[in-house]
Amino acid sequence: MNPGHEFGYPDFPLRQTAAVISLCKSIIVRRGPISGDRILAHSDVAPARKQDPGEKFPWGLLSDSNVGHWVRAAPLDLEGANIKPGDRGDAVIRLQRTLRTYGYGITETGSYDDATQKVVTAFQRHFRQARVDGIADPSTLLTLRALLETRPAPLPPKTIA
Repeated sequence: MNPGHEFGYPDFPLRQTAAVISLCKSIIVRRGPISGDRILAHSDVAPARKQDPGEKFPWGLLSDSNVGHWVRAAPLDLEGANIKPGDRGDAVIRLQRTLRTYGYGITETGSYDDATQKVVTAFQRHFRQARVDGIADPSTLLTLRALLETRPAPLPPKTIA
């Protein structure tokens, strides 16, 4: 069991990851169909309150097991402008809209406010784990774009006979 950020935040043991994969697959079978982009973390659902499972969670391993939606994160050293706390305008609106399109609960305010920073931080914990700083740098933006481009098609609802 991983004790979390408050207690040193070690890597997740393979045994724990295997148990999570098994549990998720069981839920998908029982409750499915469930599209991979609907497999979420606490921090994705409640970014203002939660940071778990965090940036060490092996989402790539889950995806390799057909649990979740994942792309390789864009490199950190890309050229381009950052969108950061305090910024305002069209770039911020596009960022907020894109995060909302992917499924994050964020309001399009045009201001890179505290709520936007928390959502970007949650996104980075899940999808761009190499640097979690709440700044929408080119790596974060390209990773988000790749996720939208590879997003699974919506699945039909489960029919109950």
